[in-house]
Amino acid sequence: MPLHDFVCRGCGHGFEALVMGKEQPACPQCGSKELSKQMSTFASRTGTKESSGTSGGNRCSGCAGGSCTTCH
Repeated sequence: MPLHDFVCRGCGHGFEALVMGKEQPACPQCGSKELSKQMSTFASRTGTKESSGTSGGNRCSGCAGGSCTTCH
């Protein structure tokens, strides 16, 4: 699922958007299309459970059960 994190350069609002193909999202707060794409915590991986960015202990946002290879 192509879900991306953005920060609006116009108003500073941070948000997630589902982006299909070459679609250009707009800020839901001010409507600006001048956005900065952020690296989501789900896309970041350090290799250790403690610093993986998840708040659910051994769970990740990919499986929500702690039994996939992403969070182990």
